[in-house]
Amino acid sequence: MRGIAFAAAALLWLHERERWNRSSVRVPKSPTWTKKDLLDKAIEWPGVALVAALLALIFALAAPDPAQAQADCKKRNQWNGQCLIFAPPPPPDYPDPPGDQPGDPGGGGGSGQAQCVDPILDRKVPCIVGDWYWSYSWMCWTKYAEPQPPWSDEVWGGRRDGAIFWCSRGVTLDDPFPPDTAARWSATPPWGAPPPDPEDLARQAVESMNLRAGEIGIVPEEGPDRVGLLGLPTWMWVADVEGATWGPITRTATSGPWSVTATAKVDRIEWDMGDGTVVVCDTPGTPYEDRFQDLDSPDCGHRYQEQGRYTVTATSYWVIEWAGIGQTGTIEMDLSREAHIVMGEAQVISQ
Repeated sequence: MRGIAFAAAALLWLHERERWNRSSVRVPKSPTWTKKDLLDKAIEWPGVALVAALLALIFALAAPDPAQAQADCKKRNQWNGQCLIFAPPPPPDYPDPPGDQPGDPGGGGGSGQAQCVDPILDRKVPCIVGDWYWSYSWMCWTKYAEPQPPWSDEVWGGRRDGAIFWCSRGVTLDDPFPPDTAARWSATPPWGAPPPDPEDLARQAVESMNLRAGEIGIVPEEGPDRVGLLGLPTWMWVADVEGATWGPITRTATSGPWSVTATAKVDRIEWDMGDGTVVVCDTPGTPYEDRFQDLDSPDCGHRYQEQGRYTVTATSYWVIEWAGIGQTGTIEMDLSREAHIVMGEAQVISQ
């Protein structure tokens, strides 16, 4: 319709120019008219057909060219200007998946081929397969549809900007999905965006765990009127054993289609007894009971040799293992808590 309007207007313009030349009316060789000029001429020039043609020309000028996605066009529809064939764009700049180091087996850094990550299969895939480019947002290989479907096709959804892209699985032989291609609209090419750093998501998952150092259970107990006797055992334990103080505890952090799951647990607790001794316990310890009398703790205990005031520091060492976005890793952290006890000698009172 737009091409017909231009053609009709051009023919009428040539006809009127020739008529004016014969009547000695000077016409510019290269007129540059605005829409207001055309409206003025429509009033000056006789003939309903000419006015209709000029109005059609104004309509065509007013209709903006559809803004296609950023790519060169090789072939356009001669009637409406729609791009039908796009020039193949240059390959996107795909960074290596987070955590890769140059030379890693299968990594993009030293293989010569860019590697992406498929969040559905949670594994690496080639970013570029022929003229197909991996899309992280669509989780498939994509390229410009060729030829572009007409604007009347429902895939456009009434739009005239952007472009239609093919989204396909099964492009590679090791993709378990069957070959299947779907047409989708996008304002810009859907490829190239990398996933988030999985370790960042892992740390978000750890933060949501609210890990803390456990409450200290100890005999002799803390307090201004509490004194432990030399020669008797000291028992140490975690008084509030739960996921946030001992583990295991699991949390997942997500960002768009991406997710990372982390599991945290205490590897050991190191008890600095304040007398130069460090007791390493790989269990939460056993709470003391009166029936144990002067028995040593079966898994986490100590005996002081000198009386005095001691600051006991319990440091729990956490190991957090995470996996996601085709990567795995380990995060280590430690948390501490203190207690203060007094050790003294038993006094014999004689009468």
